[in-house]
Amino acid sequence: MKSVQDLYDFTVRWEPFLLRPQMPPEGVEKPPPQADSPRVNPRLKEAGAAVGIDFTGKCGRYPNTLQAHVLLEYAKETDGGSKQNDIAELLFQAYFTDGTYPDAKCLLDIAGKVGLDKNAVKDLLKYEGKVEEARQKARYWAQQAVSGVPCFFMNGVRTFSGAQDPDAFVNMFKKVAEKYPAKSEAV
Repeated sequence: MKSVQDLYDFTVRWEPFLLRPQMPPEGVEKPPPQADSPRVNPRLKEAGAAVGIDFTGKCGRYPNTLQAHVLLEYAKETDGGSKQNDIAELLFQAYFTDGTYPDAKCLLDIAGKVGLDKNAVKDLLKYEGKVEEARQKARYWAQQAVSGVPCFFMNGVRTFSGAQDPDAFVNMFKKVAEKYPAKSEAV
């Protein structure tokens, strides 16, 4: 959003949300791809291609993303959250393009790529307290009527859900800034 970066202050935060909260930890096997039923919706594939994302459908399992959310929460709390977006991008690349299941090994590799302490992350992924914390935060967002991803909040206001073109964001930034200006923090 380079066209508006001087007009607004942006902070991107990724919050836990489970599309399939009852998914077993090991995920669920996907059916094999068929010519008449591809693993990736053609509209999604086309939309991704338009912005340089290759949704391949290579991963053979639907994932349980709870541990990925634990890692994202840790990143949000570490170094001012500066690495959280990088982790999200690497997770998407691994799963949607490379076909890598987001298990502990994958998550540790990603943590290492962004410079997080892999031993600390390894311990964190095993800590049931952090897993339960991420689960509770995911429940909170479900209670806020979030039912799909991505879902966007701007200045604390839910704006829209689903993939949007850049013009939709620019228009929404303007509307939200006018109607719901960010509250300045007292010093």
